[in-house]
Amino acid sequence: MTKNDKNIEEVVVFSGQYEDCEENSRIVIAEGIEEIAENAFRGFAHLTEVVLPRSLKRISACAFASCQNLKRIEIQHGLEEILDEVFSSCSSLTSVIIPDTVKRIGEGCFEACASLSSVKLSESIVMIGSSAFAYCFNLTEIEIPDSCVLVEFNAFANCFSLEGIKLSCNMGLIDESTFEGCRSLKYVDMPTKLVKIGRRAFKGCAALANLILPVSTGVIGFDAFADCKSLKRIAIPKDLREIEDLDAFGGCDSLAEISFGGSREKWESIMRGNVLTIQKSDLTTSIPRLSFMNLE
Repeated sequence: MTKNDKNIEEVVVFSGQYEDCEENSRIVIAEGIEEIAENAFRGFAHLTEVVLPRSLKRISACAFASCQNLKRIEIQHGLEEILDEVFSSCSSLTSVIIPDTVKRIGEGCFEACASLSSVKLSESIVMIGSSAFAYCFNLTEIEIPDSCVLVEFNAFANCFSLEGIKLSCNMGLIDESTFEGCRSLKYVDMPTKLVKIGRRAFKGCAALANLILPVSTGVIGFDAFADCKSLKRIAIPKDLREIEDLDAFGGCDSLAEISFGGSREKWESIMRGNVLTIQKSDLTTSIPRLSFMNLE
């Protein structure tokens, strides 16, 4: 524990005072600690439970990374930042409640927490870093509060059990590979202010059957819905400007109907005169039925 000069703002940092042993399987961090330093408990094999103090403001990078037997973490109201890879590869962690004072979750924060099945996010969260929950194989649902404006790439990639997600209405971007490989995903509540669906955003979401894109959607990225084998129908708004690649729906074996909010002429302009042909996973091709709402 270190203290800065009394004449300047004081930050009390826990930098590691425990040994990795059976006697320290449950650790209670003392009140007054404001920050936990990088790597403070990294790789502690005996650690099963941690109770954090109300005074804590920040957990620095990799502080609890690879604590494979950590099952419970009690986070108090007052914490503001959870930095990169703090709980990555904590494969026994089953649930986490992130208090409403937290505004940022760092890159890879809960990556490869294979047993994590329940997450309650802060109602003040502004940003979720890249790969923050990637490879959380047992996570079944998640709700991104409307305070959040940015979820970075790969954030929920390969969450194999994820079935439903409600996205913040204030997200303008679904970033690259955000839900790639979420093979159980059936339901997505899309952001009302969505502007762009990034590359491979939903690639391999094999259970997704129907999708209505928000009216604000302007761009569908490369391979955005590739290999969504159960996708039967998708509604695309009239203000769409670009489909970055004609393979955006490649491998969508069941895609039978595309409903476009604009005119045939507008659709042909978006497609640059090409016909949207779906190459299926068995290498055969099909052309989905198009309907035009002419809501210009």
